[in-house]
Amino acid sequence: MKNSEKVIIVTSVAAVIALILDAVMFVQHGQNLASPMVWPRLVLFIVLAVVVSGLALLKMRFCGYATILVNLYYAIAGFAAFQMVSPRMSAYGLFIQALSIVGILVGAAGVYYGAKQRADYTKAKIEKMKEQLKK
Repeated sequence: MKNSEKVIIVTSVAAVIALILDAVMFVQHGQNLASPMVWPRLVLFIVLAVVVSGLALLKMRFCGYATILVNLYYAIAGFAAFQMVSPRMSAYGLFIQALSIVGILVGAAGVYYGAKQRADYTKAKIEKMKEQLKK
């Protein structure tokens, strides 16, 4: 499996987890999911995942950085849910904490694949420059 495919899969999973956790946190804090204050943030998770996936397919120069930042954002969203869930020791709280840990780990994997994405881009450029120097 290519790294760009891994980036797309990991980013999509991280986005879904962050989306679920954020929606649960809104409900926990008394916000209605139909509220106009909720949707811009939830849509942001989707838009960021689409942008990262598109950049991964295009293999642009800064796509690795975008992947790292977006997946770091998703991991931080998971950590925030882990910290804010209440009641912590209920079945609900334990489920949210477990999902948060999975979200943090998936976000960390996304950061790793983003760094690998950047390294692959740099290696390809170096190889291209070597070929040009040989000519």
